[in-house]
Parts: sequence; C-alpha cells; structure tokens
Amino acid sequence: MKFIKFFLIGYMVSILAGCGQGDSIVMNIEELERPSSVVSAATPSFLSFTWIEKGFNGVFAPSDQAIGKSQAEVVAQLGEPNEKGSYEGGHFYAYDRTTYIFSKKDDLLEAITMDISDYKVSADEMKRALGTPDRSEIDELSGYWTYHYELDDYTLYFEAQDEGSSLEYVWFMKSK
Repeated sequence: MKFIKFFLIGYMVSILAGCGQGDSIVMNIEELERPSSVVSAATPSFLSFTWIEKGFNGVFAPSDQAIGKSQAEVVAQLGEPNEKGSYEGGHFYAYDRTTYIFSKKDDLLEAITMDISDYKVSADEMKRALGTPDRSEIDELSGYWTYHYELDDYTLYFEAQDEGSSLEYVWFMKSK
C-alpha cells in the first residue's frame, strides 16, 4: 500500500512539475521598440495600462523618463542626442523617434513626444489598452485629432491625422 501511495505521489509531482514548461512566447523590450510589418495575435501591444500607471507618477512609460529631470540627467541615461535645438524658448534633445523638451525657465524636462506612426496603433486599440480618454477633440492649432488622458498633475495625449485613424504622435507633459 505504501508503494502505491509513493508511486501516485511521485506521478502527480512529475505531472505538476511539467505544467507550464511548454513553448512560450518571450519578447524583450528591444523587440517592442522596433515596429514590425508582421503583427500577430501573439505580439504584445505597444500600448499597455502601464502608460497610465507610470504617467500618474510623472514617468513616460516607453522611455522610462520622468518629467522634471535635468538635461544632464537625460544625457547621462540616454547619451548624446542626435539633434539639439530650440522649442518655444526652451531646448529640445532628439533621440531617434523620441524628443525631450526642456523648460526655458529652469532647463528641466517639461514634455516628451514620440513618433509612434510606425506602430500603426488604432484609436480602438488605444482605448482597449488605456481606457476611454478624458477628452477627444480636434487641435485647431496643429490640425490633429487628439485623445487626452488627464493623470492628476500630468497629461498623456495622442495625435492622429483624423478621428479614428492610426495614432501618429504621443505627448507626455505636466498639466497646465
């Protein structure tokens, strides 16, 4: 009888140990950073609710950079920018598809913008990942349709050519 119990317990342990050991999809952040022309149901979305969670703490999720950092801190983390310039009296540093805008008042990071057009994210996908925007409207100045998420002291907003078309840019900044 002891032998049968021992055998059954050993069999159950081996079955349980084997659970979850099959093939799995593993992607690192670099794979998410590069848009691909092949998208399948197994490909994780570029957007996730983490954007909202981190946004409430002043952090732009795709680059993990916080509003309020100095120019030196950004360069220390990201290296020298591809381009430097002026923007509305302040400065900007451009790195590939992401641009960091610094305040003219104190040279601290006040906004981050990113070109997300290659990801081909639809407004519906954005809403599924992040929830319903607090505000959707045409920006008369830029001509883009915008989707705004108000995150206490910060604003995360997306721009699309037209309402319902693929998102082209995302902005993250301190609320005014």
